[in-house]
Amino acid sequence: MAKTWILVGHDAGARVFENRGPGKGLELVETIEHPEGRLRDRDIDSDRPGRSFRKDSGDPRRAAMSRGESPHDRAISDFARALANKLQRARVGNQYERLVLVAPPRFLGLLRASLDGPTAQLVVGSLDKDLATRKEAELIGQLGKVIAI
Repeated sequence: MAKTWILVGHDAGARVFENRGPGKGLELVETIEHPEGRLRDRDIDSDRPGRSFRKDSGDPRRAAMSRGESPHDRAISDFARALANKLQRARVGNQYERLVLVAPPRFLGLLRASLDGPTAQLVVGSLDKDLATRKEAELIGQLGKVIAI
């Protein structure tokens, strides 16, 4: 039987399980904390955007500088990339042969977008639900829709 890992994650952390096979349940491989995922923008980046002069328009008034993504969004994106890198290293180390991803829709999208090609090819299923804090028995019930546990 191919070794299957199940990543159950959300903004504030993730757990990686190994599926021991039908009727045998899950084995916790690793718990990954990401406390920054619980913080608000003002707690992550207390500095406000700076101000600049409008040089190109000839207008001497000052304009606020903007950011493309909020500090919280940046922290979540960085966490998704870190998880994808961890999954890549584990794949290269032959720690699993199949992968199932479980996360809320937005985080699942970030995670999928962060996976390298060979790792993405090992994804055999996914669930777009926030089950990161659920107990193992409840996880097994939900995962039964995607993979034999």
